[in-house]
Amino acid sequence: MEKSGAVKGRPVNPEKQAMQKAKLLASAEQLLAEKPYANITIRELAQHSGVNSAMVSYYFVNKEGLFVALLDEMSTKHFTVMQDISHSVDPIKAFIETILAMLNKNHGLARLIHHEFSTGNSAGSSTLSDIFIDRFPRKMADFIPKLIKKHTSIKDDRKAKYVAFSLVTMLITPFIHKSIRQQAWQISDEELQSPLWAEHIHQQFMFGCNR
Repeated sequence: MEKSGAVKGRPVNPEKQAMQKAKLLASAEQLLAEKPYANITIRELAQHSGVNSAMVSYYFVNKEGLFVALLDEMSTKHFTVMQDISHSVDPIKAFIETILAMLNKNHGLARLIHHEFSTGNSAGSSTLSDIFIDRFPRKMADFIPKLIKKHTSIKDDRKAKYVAFSLVTMLITPFIHKSIRQQAWQISDEELQSPLWAEHIHQQFMFGCNR
């Protein structure tokens, strides 16, 4: 007999619940790398993960809740790594390499930035847009100016903020304008993964800081 309060099809074992949630989050990340958020359906998420579609509602309330959880997971993981950057030999270069590695690995994040936010289209979801801004750009806006003031000759708060914004723009633009980069400039994805690209960004940034 099923336990009172249990949901049909929901595993009672906590380990299996954690596994199902992990599968749904992984599928959300993988599908986001292939198509815009608005085009991803709960049915696709269920089929891709091998988890009953009802579990999306049970664990995350709805599709938006699943992607909010994904953003939370990605933000926690990446900003935990960034806390170690200040201890690097060259923290600015380490930051550049870390962000490039994150964007190269998480194509879905670049797609989300482009399709849902930079185009002004949040797919009717102000919650997802607000969560994204809070978990990534707002954290960057707090973290990078401090890093710049500590490890460059720039000490003025406003200038550090402007320079930090310019650096983030330099890093993200090639990913959110992928088709223009590839077709007009013939710069491949492989080139963005090369140490030469990280070095190029670093040199350009430091040149601007020292002017």
